[in-house]
Amino acid sequence: MGTVVTSRSRWLTYLGSGLLVIMALFHGSGLGYVSGLMASSNAPDFLKDIFGPLFAHASFHLLSLAAFGILSLFLGEGRKKVLQLLAVLIFLDAILGFYLGGIIPGGLLSLAAGIFLLASRKAGTGS
Repeated sequence: MGTVVTSRSRWLTYLGSGLLVIMALFHGSGLGYVSGLMASSNAPDFLKDIFGPLFAHASFHLLSLAAFGILSLFLGEGRKKVLQLLAVLIFLDAILGFYLGGIIPGGLLSLAAGIFLLASRKAGTGS
């Protein structure tokens, strides 16, 4: 009939989404600091103008991924697929984090991706 949201899958979904929200808030808290550094640098003016919105975009991105995790709790048949897609997208973000030299963000994003993948496997089957 549909996909049953098991208590373990629900808990893992909240955990993964919560981790993403915490990362988004932590990332967003540095906006003023890095914007100030950029403003005092000798970077071209167009870079100074776009740096703040680009930096903030990553926080909005993490919040959006967390929202889709929570939204998946209300989906039926597509829940597993949405959680698996979230896991892939978050893991791609983790690869980018590692590429940029951020071992902690890359590791935390990898953890979140793993949590969502596990949540998709624990989602249960139709009743």
